[in-house]
Formats: sequence, C-alpha cells, structure tokens
Amino acid sequence: MSSIRVGFIGLGNIGLPIAKSLAKRGVPLTVYGRRQEVVEEMKALGATVAGSPREMAAAADVVISVVRDIPETEEVIFGKDGVWESIQEGATIVIASTVSPEYCRELYAKAKSKGVRVIDVGLSKRLPDNEEGEFTFMVGGDEDAVQRCRPVFEAIARHIFHLGGIGMGQTYKLVNQLALMCITTITRECLNLGLKAGLDLQKMIDVMLVSTGNSWRLQNLDYTLKSQELPAAAQAPRRNTGAKDRALAMDLAEKVGADTPVLRFIDGLDMETVYDAYSARMRHTK
Repeated sequence: MSSIRVGFIGLGNIGLPIAKSLAKRGVPLTVYGRRQEVVEEMKALGATVAGSPREMAAAADVVISVVRDIPETEEVIFGKDGVWESIQEGATIVIASTVSPEYCRELYAKAKSKGVRVIDVGLSKRLPDNEEGEFTFMVGGDEDAVQRCRPVFEAIARHIFHLGGIGMGQTYKLVNQLALMCITTITRECLNLGLKAGLDLQKMIDVMLVSTGNSWRLQNLDYTLKSQELPAAAQAPRRNTGAKDRALAMDLAEKVGADTPVLRFIDGLDMETVYDAYSARMRHTK
C-alpha cells in the first residue's frame, strides 16, 4: 500500500474507476467532485471528501486531474479555490486528461518556479467500460518524478510506460487515438455495407472476429450493443470527446508536419448520414 497522499479531481466515466482503484487499495485519498452520488460512493470507500480543489490539494502529495479539457483543467488548477492556491512545494500534479502536449509543457514550466512537479499521462484501456485496474498509462515527465508516483500508478494501471519528457504521454495518446478513430470508422463502414447487403449483424461480427477483419473495436462492439440496452437511469452521463481528440490530433500533425489525409477525411464525415444502416441499427438497439 502506498503512503503517498493523493488528491483526485474528475470523478467521471474515466476518473471514477481510477479513484475507486486507489481507494480500494488503501491509498490515502482526498477527492473533489460535483456529482453528489459519486462523491458519496467514494466516501463509502474510505476517501476523504474535499469542498474545493484548494482543500483537496492542501491534503495531497500528488494531485491527479482527469477533467475534460484545457479550460476545465485551468479552472480546477488556477480558478477560485483552485489547486494552485494550496499546493505545496515538492508536490506533483498529474494531468491525466487528454490535452495538448504544449499545454503540459507550459504547465510544467510554470509549476517549476513554484517547486511543483508536473507529469502528463495518456490513458487507454482494454475494455470500453473503464474496468478498474485495466488501464494503460502513457507517461511523460522527469524520471525522478515518475518513479516517485509509480506506486500510485501501479494501484491503477495494468500497463505503465514511461515514454520520455513532459508532453510525451499526451503525444503517444493522440497517436493511439488516431488509430482508434480510423479503425472505428472503417468498422462502421464495413458493417454498414453488410447491413445494406442484407447480412445479419451478429453473424458478421462472428465471422470477422476470427478473420482478417478483426479489431479492438469489433471485439468490443458486443459490449457497446449491450450497454445501449440498459435503462437510461443505469447509464452514466457521457460526453462525446471524439471531436476534441480529433482536433488535438490534427493540431499535433500540423505542428510536426505530418500529413493525415485519413484523419481529415474522417473529420469531415457525418457518420449518422453516411453510415445510415449502421446508425439505424444502433438506434434500434437502444
């Protein structure tokens, strides 16, 4: 069990199972969240509940942020009653949201003047339901800071890769996201074609899973179908991060001079209209 005190903010679909993993493994944990039901769930697992990011950071050696984007990150760190107001010299901020590598580097430089370390972590996972303990961590940051946080990461992730300096975790994450975006689109296209040709969806999946058309997205499509059958009350609120991640990947490509014609093509697609048979099948499943 790690004795490092962890502050955690961002108890959403990704952040909540991460925080639960920490609590269940006995890591000293203080959380801040806006949704009362998840705050109560964390409290029942032994976490201390803070009234603000400032209060959370004051009780932490390591602050992990898994909020949506750069504006929300800025708000929880530099806003009123934010992390910056109380974080102590020698503490570490872990940015585990999907943001730009440049933002992480800017925050790293700003925090350095305060004696605070910054690490960026790109998150991925084996299953789409964010199962506890099944995450992959793509980590960027100074070696000593990463090693200090490793016991915390080991309480959360199955795979931990330290991939270089600050910003590299986000860079690897965006490359991985590009692969997922492309694979997801072509899977839709193939299934849409089959549905229009009169093929059975489940039989198509069964055939492709043991053939050259197999992919991570196809392997997890059965979960996606089943999750959409749940009553609305049983489904956690989700926000589509695809557009944000596409924009970040395109920005990265432009900065490094990499042509991404497939990504640009995907960005211009109206998926609902182009893959109409597939979209109708998904709506019918709900």
